[in-house]
Amino acid sequence: METPVLYVFAISHYCEKARWALDYLNIDYRLQYLSPLSYIKVLRSLGVVADTTLPVLTTGSLNLQGSSKIVDWAEAQRKAGTGGLAVDNAADLSRSREIEKRLDDLAGVHIRRYYYSDALLNEPQQVRPIFSRHLRWQQQLMLRLAWKKICQYMIRGLDLGAQQGRESRQIIEAELEWLDQLLTGGRRFLVGERFSRADIAAASLLSPLVLPAQHPTYHNMQLPPGLTADAADWQERPSMRWIRDTYRDYRKLP
Repeated sequence: METPVLYVFAISHYCEKARWALDYLNIDYRLQYLSPLSYIKVLRSLGVVADTTLPVLTTGSLNLQGSSKIVDWAEAQRKAGTGGLAVDNAADLSRSREIEKRLDDLAGVHIRRYYYSDALLNEPQQVRPIFSRHLRWQQQLMLRLAWKKICQYMIRGLDLGAQQGRESRQIIEAELEWLDQLLTGGRRFLVGERFSRADIAAASLLSPLVLPAQHPTYHNMQLPPGLTADAADWQERPSMRWIRDTYRDYRKLP
């Protein structure tokens, strides 16, 4: 099999979720960083639906779009007899997928909308360097020249604004409360007694609130003013402490 290629945005927490699963399961792959200018053309060249976004994994015979599908594939590749991200029984598997889907649909979406509603409206120049990381210099130059138009496109496409940011903040707080409840009693894992895809989903999708040192691209990242203040207020929540511990213990880069 050809070495799989994982197409990502450096800033994306959904891309981090897929990348973490591949790294944790020791799957050989090649990273390809894309920019908001280049990704649609690349996806079309792969025959992937281009009105959605990254991550995308290509294996030579398959194009897999979306972090959950990539985690599914990665789990299928693990060596027989290894634990991987497996849970202990069918009930725990169902529960881990249920938690993952809720995180994908709520926490992940609204952290993205809250972050960009603050950053692109108030501090757009803080965002571009994160998108630019690991891009070739030509792509960085094109990104800088087109940045104003890209911001306008993202504001429309992601439904960003001050009111939208406030709405997303309320949803994030509710999801943090839900996650705190899951961790009642100092639980180490979200499902059963083993590290699973639910743990990767929660830690990666909430990582913009924590900026853990072990994150592969969030080092030296600055949060916009509103999110900086909220993240500081939230840092001692059980869920935030759990994310820091989970990155420290389980996010091992190749």
